[in-house]
Amino acid sequence: MKAFIISDEINQFHCAMLKSVLLILSLLPISQGILSLWNATEGSSQIVVGFFAVSLFSALFVLCFWSALKATLLNLKQGHASALEHSIVKIYRYIPMLFLTGMMSYLVTQL
Repeated sequence: MKAFIISDEINQFHCAMLKSVLLILSLLPISQGILSLWNATEGSSQIVVGFFAVSLFSALFVLCFWSALKATLLNLKQGHASALEHSIVKIYRYIPMLFLTGMMSYLVTQL
């Protein structure tokens, strides 16, 4: 049985990917919480809730975008890797940005 030895650099790259995807996943419960808070308030309170919701959500979106962009542009030194491994890492590095795009398009259609 062949054992795969993952280098420390690839392991850190994978952890950065997971952190980015989990940060993007946090957009969904926060948006649902904001929406339920919006529905629970009345009148002029909705203006205040809406202002804080837009501020919080835009700041979180910027953090998610920065995290996904950082993961996309991360340089790895793969000296002895095969061409297949290079292509897999190239595809894998775009997953957070694609996930962010999918999450934002879902949130736009739901809200």
